[in-house]
Amino acid sequence: MKYSKIYIFFLFALTLQINHTEAQTFSCLHNISITIIPDSSYLSGIDEITINNSAPQLEFRILRSMTISEISTSDYNYKIDSLDNYYNKITLSSKKQIKKNISKAIIQITYKGKIYNLPDEINLTQRHSNSAGIISAKKDEGIYLPSGSFYPALTDELSNYKIQAKIPSEFTLITSGEAKVIVNNNIKEYTFQTKFPMDEITLVGGRYVEKSKVYDGKTFSIYTYDSTSQADTYLDASINYYKLYSNLFGEYPYQTFSIVDNFFATGFGMPGYTLLSGKLLNMPWVTLSPGSLAHEFVHNWWGNSVYTDNEKGNWCEALTTFSANYYYNILTNNENGAIDWRKKALLSINDLPQAKNYPVIKFKYQRDMFDAVIGYDKGSFIFYEIYKLIGKDNFFNALKSFATEFRGKQAYWKDLIDKFSKTYPLVNNKFALNNIINRWLNSDSIPSIKLVSAKKEGNNVSINIHKSNDFVLSLPILYIGDNKSEKLYYVISDENTTINQKLDFDVKKIELDPNYEVLRHLYAWEKPYNFNRTLAEKPVIILPDKNSTDYTVASQLVQNMKESGWDFPVKFANEISENEIRDNSLIILGNSRNNAILKNALKNLPRTIEINEENTRYNDKEMPTKEIIMLSNQDHPSNSDKLCTIIYFDGLKNIEPLKRLFHYQSYSLVILGINKTGRPLFNMEIFPFVTNKNELQSEFK
Repeated sequence: MKYSKIYIFFLFALTLQINHTEAQTFSCLHNISITIIPDSSYLSGIDEITINNSAPQLEFRILRSMTISEISTSDYNYKIDSLDNYYNKITLSSKKQIKKNISKAIIQITYKGKIYNLPDEINLTQRHSNSAGIISAKKDEGIYLPSGSFYPALTDELSNYKIQAKIPSEFTLITSGEAKVIVNNNIKEYTFQTKFPMDEITLVGGRYVEKSKVYDGKTFSIYTYDSTSQADTYLDASINYYKLYSNLFGEYPYQTFSIVDNFFATGFGMPGYTLLSGKLLNMPWVTLSPGSLAHEFVHNWWGNSVYTDNEKGNWCEALTTFSANYYYNILTNNENGAIDWRKKALLSINDLPQAKNYPVIKFKYQRDMFDAVIGYDKGSFIFYEIYKLIGKDNFFNALKSFATEFRGKQAYWKDLIDKFSKTYPLVNNKFALNNIINRWLNSDSIPSIKLVSAKKEGNNVSINIHKSNDFVLSLPILYIGDNKSEKLYYVISDENTTINQKLDFDVKKIELDPNYEVLRHLYAWEKPYNFNRTLAEKPVIILPDKNSTDYTVASQLVQNMKESGWDFPVKFANEISENEIRDNSLIILGNSRNNAILKNALKNLPRTIEINEENTRYNDKEMPTKEIIMLSNQDHPSNSDKLCTIIYFDGLKNIEPLKRLFHYQSYSLVILGINKTGRPLFNMEIFPFVTNKNELQSEFK
């Protein structure tokens, strides 16, 4: 199972390490029979586990709430120990005092118990929740059973699964594999069978409304707790993803793809289905944007049919992010969306604190937002660098071969690099592609690019470029004339490079990498202001007057930020000194009536925005100020080297509307309606005011 942007790892306490060769010779089959009683959160089961080429010692984990009634095996002795707060560990040791593998072993484990672990609380940074397992018939709950809950999970091994499950007929069960169901005496009897090995399996269920469509012999379904008017929209989008990505990666690995409504906040991708929260499904403008549902669909290739060993490097989040969050814009001819993704990825990479930085090759899973920058953003940008160097056809031909060869197996960065290198061994007939990729993956740094000089004689342009570090990259240069422009790409390897280019038109200006296509350091004028940048600067929070009606909500927001990991200094507007304002980045809360610092900072709003105590005007529209909230990241009131964020609100009863602003951390300015969910009323980018951009640009007289 692969999670989207927020990845919770406590479910995966893995201890047994295997290499690539062992993963192919070892085989395991779980034959699981369970009965689920939702009214009492109860499950009983038997798992008959058949293992070929078994190791002298095996380790399983299962929820501590599961009572082990019997373990039957002729080949192993066993013991049961506590693993952590959620799981017990079952250790089986060979009865034969030999070190070589047992050719075949059959182990039968019988268990029963109550499974009811409420999902984790979410906060401003942890937007997805998780549970070690829950069975419930309550109205706002359901069934979520990850590995180690409804069966004893063999640690860090690929397995095939056959699952027979009984449950009252009002419930529907979904998991990976081909499904059959019959109904007897108000009991549904399911059989699920996987067609190739998986690294784990999750079973979910609820009182669902189902709708399906069939395309190209594949079944696309949506399961929701309440019927939704968006069902056809989601099914049609899934079919479109199928068309687009099957063309890029080859055969879709499964017979089905299902979108399943979950009763807690999730964005999980499992083999053949995705588990999304009902709130997310009610926002198709979010779910159908690049990087949401498309991301989970692409995981069916990367992570859910070709698997990772996270302890040895997680490549699948980077490749999935490149394929869905970025490349979906290319597939749908959304050039602005592609530029926006590259820009925001580079901003996140540039603003990564050095103390949190490490090479992409060492990324395992996402523990926090900094891991996400490395494993998702920087990793996917490295794939973009590869894409530029070898071209579209070579890139996706390598991925098709990779998907086919490693389906049902674990794969490693080396396997992926080998595929690219066999497809395109040398860049410019000079640079070994595998060395280029390994240099990017094993470094925690990125290069800087600077235009040293440029001159022109007729239609001939000579450009001198300085590049830090020894990365090999593809640099775009835009040549601009009066009536024509042309963008050309150059492979840059040396610290200092001279490019001599003849054009068929009179060049008036050149721009290096104008659309954020190189994984590099950005100059200050290239960075739009956004909330992420301010948060990374350890700002001072300035509260409204203590006697104002907005003080309580502002204090609650500060407390929520602290609980989410942002513990910043806090000052009142009437107590902070001019020196403190000048020397710090700022987050200013409240409105012009109760926060004098905020009132002064409003002078730096873009001219398209006008806000006063009565009304807010934006883009030739007007709203009562008490009906909106605003996040504005803008020029600092007194120091161009510092950052400033305004969170404007007036008369809120609680902080719930303000929590929505933390979904827009990559935005410069966003206005939301308090009583209107959905898309922002208005948003725009705000850049520092800079006229001299000669680090990357030059004009010819």
